[in-house]
Amino acid sequence: MPSRRPAPPASGTPSRRERNKRDKQERILRAARRLFARKGFERATTREIAEAADVGAGTLFLYTGKKEDLLVSIFAEDMRSVIDEAFVDAAAGGLLEQLLRVFGALIAHHEQDPGLARVFVKELPFVEDRHHLLGETMSTLLGGVARLVAQAQATGELAETVAPGELADNLFALYFYQLQRWLRGAASRSRRDEALRAALALQLEGLRVPGRRRSRIAASRGGH
Repeated sequence: MPSRRPAPPASGTPSRRERNKRDKQERILRAARRLFARKGFERATTREIAEAADVGAGTLFLYTGKKEDLLVSIFAEDMRSVIDEAFVDAAAGGLLEQLLRVFGALIAHHEQDPGLARVFVKELPFVEDRHHLLGETMSTLLGGVARLVAQAQATGELAETVAPGELADNLFALYFYQLQRWLRGAASRSRRDEALRAALALQLEGLRVPGRRRSRIAASRGGH
């Protein structure tokens, strides 16, 4: 009687090899996340990450070329869903409130693990131009902000005197500065949020359509 071969996995079901690979990748990223947050990026070693993930050092390098790649993978994995949800929540309202909801969602995520957020803020700005995965993540974020700007221009809220992409870069820089100040202890949470709102409002005010600008000033003075 001929021996039966095991049936191939059903279509769409990952094989045992794929599941093992995914499990090792997840363990490596979890271990790297913990060590980066606790020890910092520079002090955490790949040997320590491999030991914490219960894999060999050689196995670690099969999944990631260097420590920098681990940091980028963690950031991209963490931020992908945060960014997507942030723009869904920011679909309605004026541009300032939309921006505050988007950047507020990013800040809320970083508040869950300030130690890891400090590593991101310190290390990732020097990686973006050299790592496509980080570039893709930032393009998604900045592209979303640029679309909000373009929508505000289309509805007459903002004058069409600046390219949406350029303004998106400026708005992100204002957010990033306030995030840095909070992470290094130079601003409380409430002061951070107040300063971010004021900085974004100031940036947008000079770009509003003149009639809209006057009406906003009158509203702020109670119509007098």
